[in-house]
Amino acid sequence: MRRALPLLAALLVTSAAQAQFTWRPPGELEAPGGTSTRPGAGRVDDLVYAPGMRFPIESAPAYANSQIYGHGGYRGPGGGQCDAENFGYPWHDNYCEERSWEMPMCPSGNGHQGQDIRAASCRDDHHWAVSTVDGTVTHIGSYSVYVTADDGRRYDFLHMRSVQVRVGDRVSRGQRVGKVSNNFGGTPTTVHLHFNIRMNVSGYGNVYAPTYMSLVRSYEELVGPPPFSAAYEDQTFPLASRPFELYPRQDVDGYIELLNTGAETWEPGATFLGTTEPRDGPSPLAAASWIAD
Repeated sequence: MRRALPLLAALLVTSAAQAQFTWRPPGELEAPGGTSTRPGAGRVDDLVYAPGMRFPIESAPAYANSQIYGHGGYRGPGGGQCDAENFGYPWHDNYCEERSWEMPMCPSGNGHQGQDIRAASCRDDHHWAVSTVDGTVTHIGSYSVYVTADDGRRYDFLHMRSVQVRVGDRVSRGQRVGKVSNNFGGTPTTVHLHFNIRMNVSGYGNVYAPTYMSLVRSYEELVGPPPFSAAYEDQTFPLASRPFELYPRQDVDGYIELLNTGAETWEPGATFLGTTEPRDGPSPLAAASWIAD
């Protein structure tokens, strides 16, 4: 039998662990009804446009996802904005999600200018938004605060209440600027922070740049390394992209080398490799030496 079998590995532990941060790829937007995603519908862009910035909400956890396709959104699966499904990982990109704004970096030329982020709960006027950089407050609107860094990048915070700064103030990285809210000048919306980065991008001019990967990296800094994580080093068997022959009842031994990039020590008898996509699903390659299939 000749089969192309993806050989993917994930780390797991025998005891339940706190949910660790996961995120879907940039450009993969949520679909109506909240039951699927649309890979490549947004801008597929891994570049971190604001390296070194601080995450714009003071405390974790926080959840980047869609306000219109999530629970409580007008194209969502029903329910309310406080439903638990809105407050869990993985994150989802929504830069370039369907909007009428002209957006030259989006595939359609129009779209969402930044990223919507829910704080730890849907409680209004409670969770602090903080400056992502050292900079100057250059604008305050009825529900918005703009902070411009010395390098010219502008960071926009929308749907704010309890604003703590004034135009012209110098602010430091991590300084409180206001609280996350649903303030939209009378237009209904959910409790969330809408966050933009506006900057000069080669070939486009001064535009709203993709925010997603800058948020991913700054959130990783905020929450610290996950308990269990691994980086691929080497393996003896063919890569997943290359089919190989495995005949009925044939055994092939393989070796994989991984680097521990998490915060927990790997312990013999307590930390194991497991299948993924789906997580811990039964493998057609399971052997008698495996602790489970």
